[in-house]
Amino acid sequence: MSQTLQRTFLATAVTAFVAGALLTGCEKKTATIDTPAGTSTTTSVSATPGASEAMGKAADSAGRAMDKVGDAVGDAAITAKVKTALLADAEVKGLKIDVDTHDGVVTLTGELAGRGNVDRAATIAKGIDGVKAVQNRLTVKS
Repeated sequence: MSQTLQRTFLATAVTAFVAGALLTGCEKKTATIDTPAGTSTTTSVSATPGASEAMGKAADSAGRAMDKVGDAVGDAAITAKVKTALLADAEVKGLKIDVDTHDGVVTLTGELAGRGNVDRAATIAKGIDGVKAVQNRLTVKS
């Protein structure tokens, strides 16, 4: 299972957990009042004792999980942008370059013809929006 799919699954599970916690931590009260104008019904929902703290912890946990999912989506977008830019460069010929991104750090691996192409690939990757750093593990064909 890919990292992105795992993170999406985790976020979905945490969201379901939080929703369940929110629903079980609530108490629904309905009151019916007879007035001269007719019958009036009101419904209120309030947290049961101790539920507010549990819901706060669950919401914090869900927020952290969603941040991780957001990071994964951002990393996937950066990888796609770098790969596209490398493929568009006629000299580098990005088909022979593997691109991986984690927390905005791009890792380039592969084998290219000439030191100039290795340096150019790193320069292209550094120029992509969202790239924090580039680990250039490209080698020159012998």
